[in-house]
Amino acid sequence: MAETPQKPHRSGGIVFGLARSDLLHEWILTTCLVMAIAAVLSPLLLLFGLKFGTIETLRHRLIMDPRNREIRPMVSKSFTRQWFDQMRQRHDVAFIVPTTRQISSTVDVQAHGRGPKKALDIIPTMDGDPLIRENGAPIPGEGQCVLSAAAAQELGVKTGDTVLAWAKRIKGRRYQSASTRLRVAGVLNPRASMRKAMYVRLDFLEAVEAYKDGRAVPRFGWSGTTALAYPVYSGLVVVVPQKLTKLEENMLVINTGFSKVVEPGEDLDKKIGFHLGRHMQIYLLTTRKPVGLESVGAVRGRLRGKGATLLPLAGPLAAELLGPGGTKVADLKVVGLSVHPGMAADLKLSPLPPWGRGQGSMAKLLTIMLPQGLKVPPGPLSLKLTRGKQTLSFPVQATEERGPAGDVAYLPSRLAGILNLFQHRNISFDPTGKEFILARRGYAGFRMYAATIDDVPKLKQFLEGPGQALRVHTEASRIRDVVELNTYLTLIFWLIAVVGIVGGLASLIASLYASVERKKKEMAVLRLLGLSGGKLFRFPIYQGIIIAGGGYLVAMAFFQLLAYTINTLFAAHLQKGESFCELPWPYALASLAATIAIAVLAASLAAWRATRIEPAEALRDE
Repeated sequence: MAETPQKPHRSGGIVFGLARSDLLHEWILTTCLVMAIAAVLSPLLLLFGLKFGTIETLRHRLIMDPRNREIRPMVSKSFTRQWFDQMRQRHDVAFIVPTTRQISSTVDVQAHGRGPKKALDIIPTMDGDPLIRENGAPIPGEGQCVLSAAAAQELGVKTGDTVLAWAKRIKGRRYQSASTRLRVAGVLNPRASMRKAMYVRLDFLEAVEAYKDGRAVPRFGWSGTTALAYPVYSGLVVVVPQKLTKLEENMLVINTGFSKVVEPGEDLDKKIGFHLGRHMQIYLLTTRKPVGLESVGAVRGRLRGKGATLLPLAGPLAAELLGPGGTKVADLKVVGLSVHPGMAADLKLSPLPPWGRGQGSMAKLLTIMLPQGLKVPPGPLSLKLTRGKQTLSFPVQATEERGPAGDVAYLPSRLAGILNLFQHRNISFDPTGKEFILARRGYAGFRMYAATIDDVPKLKQFLEGPGQALRVHTEASRIRDVVELNTYLTLIFWLIAVVGIVGGLASLIASLYASVERKKKEMAVLRLLGLSGGKLFRFPIYQGIIIAGGGYLVAMAFFQLLAYTINTLFAAHLQKGESFCELPWPYALASLAATIAIAVLAASLAAWRATRIEPAEALRDE
């Protein structure tokens, strides 16, 4: 009968079984070693859990509270829309919205439109505001507001109620007020702000500022004046019958807004955009920045009695002529030109504008003299100017007269001066009143929130740097305190950990080495039975891993019990999802791996000693 071949035994498995059985046989000593390891690991795990839980709780509160990411200007200056557009492009800026002057940021509010009026601060907001989104309220829309907890308590209102907001101003010697109704879209968490404040869309705050400045706000039916755009000019052509003295030339630029008198050259027509006869004396006044009609009037006063003709310069300005439906017809260069027909003949002016001096309402001045040869489709025409991302469009009426061939078109000087103002300030066209409305120049401040708390110091450094030179207030010191606390706690943890690890390592080395010495005879017998020194090397290693693993499990049980006790005792000081003592599972696994590695290192010396035991030692004892 053939013998059944036996499967070869795995010596590695036999060694692990022997190591485990040996520990179970000496269970009292094994328990002492396991508890010794647990005594070292338990305070380390507890300290690490307290460090992680406390720091993460503080960091969580810093991150979750948007006020810690807020950057507030400490000085008032004018910030342009372009500056805000540039800041919004920065990856470290999560949100920014302009604010108006402090004097315009308060209104009186009545609950349900009746009862006493309460003064509230009005704070601008817009989509993406972290202070509102992270404090239990939606972003207010048109005709809505969000109240702080203090404001809602003061008014006695809740979400869904309606309030009446009053704006007040002094015009002349009379007090005036205007109101509008707002629906309460939400009430903020008390932690958001202690101020009695109302959060509204930026356009509502701008409307309040405009009303307090005496301007009308048609959207809310608030009466007042309208800020109309005014013409500005980049130069002035002076034509006089006789040559001026040097003193008279100098008087043209002293306290008039103009900076220099330039003698006309051969390229004068190219500079001014139209032709003048050279039979009279011509002077060109230039300026560093655009000037208004008051500067032109000042020059006219200096030339009183000299028969002077003044031609303000505005252009050439790049524009697009649009046809019906906004289709592009041609690219033009528009130039301002207005002169009395009688004077035009004396000046030998070419071309001759049909609107004369260009007086009257703006509706009558929305005309354009197009160049010869330009084919214009039938239907309404409009002119469009572009400056960066800003555009200005308005209707124009083409005259029957045409100018010289080319791409230069002519407008009344007043209209061209207003378009010249658009190169420096935002203006819009009101199609109802056929007027150009002047937009605000800039904003007095801003509300800014960094993307993370780590971006706050960088933004503060940028804003206070030489490029911006803007003093700001941040919570950078509080953030720095948490970072430093984390550093100090980490240092303390590692100092204690090193002491504990060295002690545990020494204890484990001594115990395992002594175990090998006590069992030299047994290990020698194992050598006689065929286990090589390399196989026997694993015996102390396996025992070290089993003892360390058991000690870690006992230490983790102690840690979980103590962590639960600590978090329960301090539950009143914790918010939802927070804990003072916590050890996430990646860190728990990392600590287990570190414990096993240290155990293997400690058992290596005993393992080396086991490999030095000779089989003859078993026979010698016999």
